[in-house]
Amino acid sequence: MSKRSNHAIVFGASGLIGWALVDQLLNSYPTADSFSKITAVTNRPLNFSKSYWPEPDSNRPQLQLVSGINLRHGDGATLADSLKQEVEDIGSITHLYYLVFTAIEDDIEEAAVNRRMFQNVIDALGLVSPHLQFVVFPGGTRGYGIYAAGGSFSPPLNEDMVNNLPLDYAKTVVYPMYRAMLDKASQEKKWTWCEVCPDAIIGFTPNGSQFSLALHWAQYLSLYAYNHAIGPHTKESQATAVKVPFPGNTAGANSLFSPVSSDTIARFMIYASLHPETCGNGRLFNISDNETPCKYGDLWPRLARWFGLEGMGPAEDLQTGSNPLRVGELPQSLSLPLPGEYIARYRAVFEKCGCKNAASAGVGAGTGN
Repeated sequence: MSKRSNHAIVFGASGLIGWALVDQLLNSYPTADSFSKITAVTNRPLNFSKSYWPEPDSNRPQLQLVSGINLRHGDGATLADSLKQEVEDIGSITHLYYLVFTAIEDDIEEAAVNRRMFQNVIDALGLVSPHLQFVVFPGGTRGYGIYAAGGSFSPPLNEDMVNNLPLDYAKTVVYPMYRAMLDKASQEKKWTWCEVCPDAIIGFTPNGSQFSLALHWAQYLSLYAYNHAIGPHTKESQATAVKVPFPGNTAGANSLFSPVSSDTIARFMIYASLHPETCGNGRLFNISDNETPCKYGDLWPRLARWFGLEGMGPAEDLQTGSNPLRVGELPQSLSLPLPGEYIARYRAVFEKCGCKNAASAGVGAGTGN
C-alpha cells in the first residue's frame, strides 16, 4: 500500500495521549501525505463539536469518530463484528495506536482486564485488517517498579530494567503482559510493534482525565484563587498576595520527576510507527521533554503564579521553621485538606463564578476514556 493510503486507528482517542495523537495526525504530522484516514475510537460519547480538534479540511486526513465501543465486552471476534459495522474501510487500517487503560482497585484484576481488552483489539484487527503494519502503546514508570516499597531499581531508570521486575510485583503490572502478548501475536505477521514509556504526562482532554497532572493542578489552584477572590469572574481583587503552600511534605517537594507533554509522546509514537525498521521489534523507548529531571518544589511557585497566587514551600516547613514542633506534635500540613479534598469541599465556588466545566469536567471525570 502507498504511504498516502495509511489509515490510523486510535483506541482511547479522548484520553490524555489519545487526544493529542489524533490532534497531531489531523495537523498532518509529520507530513501532509503521511496518513489519509484516521479512525478515533472512544468508549464514552464524544461530540466532535466539543472535541477541540481542528475542523475538517481537504488538506487534512479524513476523520471518523466512533464512540460507544466497549472493549471489555466479548472477545476478539465480537469486537471484529462491531468494528465492521461501525468503522468505515476497516480493512485498510495500517497503524494501531492503543491508548486505553481501565483503573481497577485490585491490581491483579486490573492487569487481567486491561490485558484482555488489548488482546481483543489485536485479535479483532487480525480478523479484519490484513494490511496492519505497526502497533504502539504507552507503558509507564509503574513498569519500573516505582510503586513497590522503596522502589525496585535505583534511578536513572533505563529500558533494560523492565525485564527484571520482582515476580510478585510484575504480576500487578499489565505492561509485561502486553509485551508477551504482542510478541506472540506478531509472529509470522507483517506488522511489528513498540512501546513508549513516559513519566508525568502534561496534556489536555476535552472531558476530564484522572491521569492529567496539568488538570489536577489547574483545577486546584484556580479554585484556590477563586476562593480567595482572585480571578476574572470575581467581584473583588485581593490587594495583598495570597500564599498557597505546596500540598505535600518536604520529601515530595524535593522529589524528582520527568514531565513530558502529550504532544511529544504523540509525535514520537507516530514517528516510531512510520519507522518500523529502527523502532519496531518490541523496542521500548523512555520519553521526556528534557534529559534533566525537575523538582515539584521548584515548579510550584511558577504554577501558582499562573493563577495570581504566591507559591510557598510545604506547610510543615513554614511551621517548623519559626515554631519547632513539640514532642508528639504533628505538623500543621497534615491537617490541611489535600487538593482532592479541597476541590470536593469548595466545588460550588466554580459554579458561583460561572465556571461549570471546571466543576464537572475535572480530575476523575474522564475515568471511562
